[in-house]
Amino acid sequence: MFKFNYATVAIFGALCSNAFALNNAPVVEPLAFQFSPTLAESKARAYQGWLNQINKPYASQLGAGNGASVTVGVVDSGVQVNHPSLNGQVLATYNAVTGGSDVTDQLGHGTHVSGIIAGTTAHGGLFEGVAPGAKLVMAKVFTTGGSSSVTIGRGIDWVVNVQKAPILSLSLGTGGPSLQPNIQNAVNKGTLITAALGNDGKSTGSWPAAFAKADWAQGQIIAVGALDAKNQKASFSNYDPTLANWTVFAPGVSVASTYSTPTQQSSYATMSGTSMATPVVAGQAALIKSNWNFLGAADLAQIIFQSATRLCSGTVSADLCASRTTADPMYGWGLINVGASLQPLGTLNVGTKSGAAVSYSASSLTGSTTGMAASLKSVNTLAVDKFNRAFAISLAGNVSGANVAMQATPMAATKTASINGVKFFAEYAPLAAQPQGAAFAGVDTAAGLGRMSYSFSNDKGTSYGFGSGGTTGSFFGLQSTDMTPLSLNGEGNRFNAPYLGLTDSATHLGFGTTFKDGTVLRMGALNQSASNASSLHQLANPVAARSMTMMEMQKTIFNITTVATVGQLQETNSVLGMTGSGALALAATPRTSFVTLAGALPLTQKTTFSAMATLGHTAAYNNTGISLIDGASGSRSTAFSLGLAQKDVLQDGDSIGLTLARPLKVTSGSIQVSTAVAQSQVDGSLQYASQSVNLAPSGNQKDLELSYATPMRAGSQLIALAQVKLQPGHDASAPTQFGIGVRYVFAFK
Repeated sequence: MFKFNYATVAIFGALCSNAFALNNAPVVEPLAFQFSPTLAESKARAYQGWLNQINKPYASQLGAGNGASVTVGVVDSGVQVNHPSLNGQVLATYNAVTGGSDVTDQLGHGTHVSGIIAGTTAHGGLFEGVAPGAKLVMAKVFTTGGSSSVTIGRGIDWVVNVQKAPILSLSLGTGGPSLQPNIQNAVNKGTLITAALGNDGKSTGSWPAAFAKADWAQGQIIAVGALDAKNQKASFSNYDPTLANWTVFAPGVSVASTYSTPTQQSSYATMSGTSMATPVVAGQAALIKSNWNFLGAADLAQIIFQSATRLCSGTVSADLCASRTTADPMYGWGLINVGASLQPLGTLNVGTKSGAAVSYSASSLTGSTTGMAASLKSVNTLAVDKFNRAFAISLAGNVSGANVAMQATPMAATKTASINGVKFFAEYAPLAAQPQGAAFAGVDTAAGLGRMSYSFSNDKGTSYGFGSGGTTGSFFGLQSTDMTPLSLNGEGNRFNAPYLGLTDSATHLGFGTTFKDGTVLRMGALNQSASNASSLHQLANPVAARSMTMMEMQKTIFNITTVATVGQLQETNSVLGMTGSGALALAATPRTSFVTLAGALPLTQKTTFSAMATLGHTAAYNNTGISLIDGASGSRSTAFSLGLAQKDVLQDGDSIGLTLARPLKVTSGSIQVSTAVAQSQVDGSLQYASQSVNLAPSGNQKDLELSYATPMRAGSQLIALAQVKLQPGHDASAPTQFGIGVRYVFAFK
């Protein structure tokens, strides 16, 4: 004997409400659902608390993914086709008892089930279903006289073979496997089946839900139990430990939905039973299918299982239950969670046009202070989860500028000597004094933080210099003249070619010669590899291999000491300090040519005015890695600095410096990216489009810096610094940054 899986019915009577069309919203994104119901939805949920219980998103969040283009088959007692909440929702009907198309509902059960799946408020109906955009095909198999396995089998076959519905809801049950041929045929046709566990209060599931554990079911049958409003198993609901791996639970007590009998047309009612829980799961499957039509039945089931809110029988703690990775003997995978099932499951991977998928969380782009990375914050693309479902994502969270705030530098010990044309400088920061905290996480402390430089000049005007740890200013540039103000880290590199700052961990080697008129010509090379990348200034940022060749001329003209520098920077997997990983990886070797002019003018015997301006050109490059970045056009970059320095301010040997600088900034050029813009609903493949993004940032960083240095005992020195950064990172929307710091440098023998 076949029976409905319901227990009680409470008639609401005919109710009505105003009609409100559903909103169209963007495709579901991996973001938290926001509370934004329409007035009609608010009215519906005043009666339908079960919709909140399953975490069903609102229309504005579902948009076109509200079940549209998905057909759900229902084998039941019929349906009132013109019910206000079902008007236009039923595509086809079949009376398996008579062979006709009249599916007048004499029992109310089929209409109730139909409203749970696809009820809508769009045409004036009061209640809504889980998937209001879905369409229904109804096979009437029950009359007041019950039904038979032959009749039900005909109804199932019509839904599967004729209507080809991808989802089948069966709120019915029996004590035997007589429907196996029909159910097995549905599985073979790729149909997802939601089936009621039954209302006998037993630990054995009824058929056809019991088929879920069969090998031939291929994971395409979901056994559904009923919960009350407190997420406890309803007293009447069956469960089955042998079916736990294919079981979920859904609201099944006093579920409000559409209702219709010959004497109660266009009504609404609450009903209880696993019959009510089963169509809830079918509606959830329709929502998932609507967003990702290419998904097969087994994947739909797994998404429902894996996204469910865990429920546990026995005395399992709430924390252990929530993290459970196996099915509970009673509750299976737990309460369905519609919102979670529309969010990513597993690792998100960014699709690239090469066909490779790269971890979204492992994809990042860290820009230099030029601001060139910030433009990529506006780029959107698609990422896929473990079921190859695409989600719209923004790269803003993966793109960051360099750390432009004042960085901590440890207490350091130095040795400085200048005897007979020999200049030697060494600095060592003990490991115990290395900076701590999140900004320096992952630093290899074993590498040490030593810096040194050595230069030599003879009476013939020939000079040599070498050093490590980014001490190029000891031999090159205006800084080597000791006429520049102190900068943030106790150096004058704001008045050297700023491209040297991109190799501030480099080892350098230089040669110079002095001509009879006093002109100094210097040539040199710098190299920075991953192995010598430890630095006092870039501890928190990944450092790529970089090298530079340069030539400069120093000459005094009208009491102005001028330094003109030309050079070429060669980078590997980096562009002007910008480095990437994962889907934003940079596999390129761009070259940047630059010219810098700096000068220092003594205003008094103790006061000096300094200035620097630079212009660089980075050649176009192609990115050869697995990345969204295809390459970039040629780009230009500029920087300037102005400064005042005065010695012997408060005491002999002290100095004060004031600097106004516009750090290195990209002013032109574009970067080409290929992003996934759509996903095929046939096979799930991603479709790509290329776009060109302007590299010039939105703002202009301005740095105002005040520094003071005073000698202490035994050759030590105390340096105090204060700084204001306007539009840091050349980001017009970035808040102003302020920094103060003190550094103590002591000499060692």
